[in-house]
Amino acid sequence: MKRVLHILLIVGTLTPLFSYSQFYNRNTYRTQRNEISFGFGASSCLTDLGGGKDIEESFFKDYARAFLFDINTDQTQYAFNFSYKYFLKSKLALRLNLAHLKIAGDDKSTGDSSRLNRNLNFQTPIFEGAAMLEWIIIPEKTGNRYNLKNKFGKSIGRKNPLGFGLYAFGGIGGFYFNPKGEANGVLKDLRPLHTEGQGIYAPGSSEFNSYYVSYETPKGEILDYAKFAFEEGHTYKPFALCFPLGFGVRKSFHSMAGIKFEAGFRFTNTDYLDDVSTRYFSPTDLVEGMGTILGPDAITYSKVNTGETYFIHVNYSGNPPPSSDYYDYGIKSIKEASDDWASNHGEGWSNVEFYKTGPGQIRGNPLNLDSYMFVTLSAYKKFKNTQKSFRVANSGLKRKIKASF
Repeated sequence: MKRVLHILLIVGTLTPLFSYSQFYNRNTYRTQRNEISFGFGASSCLTDLGGGKDIEESFFKDYARAFLFDINTDQTQYAFNFSYKYFLKSKLALRLNLAHLKIAGDDKSTGDSSRLNRNLNFQTPIFEGAAMLEWIIIPEKTGNRYNLKNKFGKSIGRKNPLGFGLYAFGGIGGFYFNPKGEANGVLKDLRPLHTEGQGIYAPGSSEFNSYYVSYETPKGEILDYAKFAFEEGHTYKPFALCFPLGFGVRKSFHSMAGIKFEAGFRFTNTDYLDDVSTRYFSPTDLVEGMGTILGPDAITYSKVNTGETYFIHVNYSGNPPPSSDYYDYGIKSIKEASDDWASNHGEGWSNVEFYKTGPGQIRGNPLNLDSYMFVTLSAYKKFKNTQKSFRVANSGLKRKIKASF
């Protein structure tokens, strides 16, 4: 009988504690609305540069460069991430995020022959700020608040073993970027060089149309370059919008701190993270464009008229362009057509050797906007709400309570 009374006394004493623990676990966010985290990791990107296999060699064919299949792991860079989170509900939080990372791409990393011949490269720092909503799909388990144990060291509280949490997030943000390219061992800012003739000619002018004619892509899309042109004297901005989307896994050390692993993808509204979007431009106009001298660096870093060539017969009616104009037409050499060709096709034909990277040739695809992503491992810390005081009615006493809002 005495033992039964002891058991009833223990149960009666601990029951309120267990009940409070359960209430606390369901409503923890009310007293721990604020959380910060800091972490580091790796970054990559999907741009016009680099990429996977040639389309014809890829298992995915036309989708060879779709999403993650186009990433080059040898171009992986670093990322740092800081965030502040405010819990609106137990499974919904508003998050403000700051990130600093670097991304890079190089045509030497791809198996696509046309990109290898283009031989362009870039790297850029990114400074990002974003606002997101975070949805907690599975809350991480933090265990019993009081961690009560019996004399044998075993827990006698409500069992709640440690477990992983899962969440997803999405939002909108902005970022700064400044692409740089390397040529002959020298790294230079690419944006001031107008490597694709940005803003040198006004959209719709005869000079502009001579380089940027519309054409139909292999997928049947009509690409009108005038839609992607810049006003005369302008080029792309170093600021753009991003749209974060991703997920993460959390594991707590205790109710107030833990670690998380997060993967986030950033869609953007720019195609110039890598300084590549449209077509190669006239070397002469690059040097003397916009009424100022851009200098030979504009040619060097655009890599116009470099790499492999191809031959085609052209009928100049016996008046081929002078050799001084070869460079502006992307011509490496001109020879008279063979006698066999002339006998079958008539007079006035020339066998012309063109650069595959000559003026007007495709350099990038403005229909596919650039994107970047990064994964981070972070430590997070929650903070209890600041205590507030209230005055009891008809009393001079002040009592403190924890805020529940």
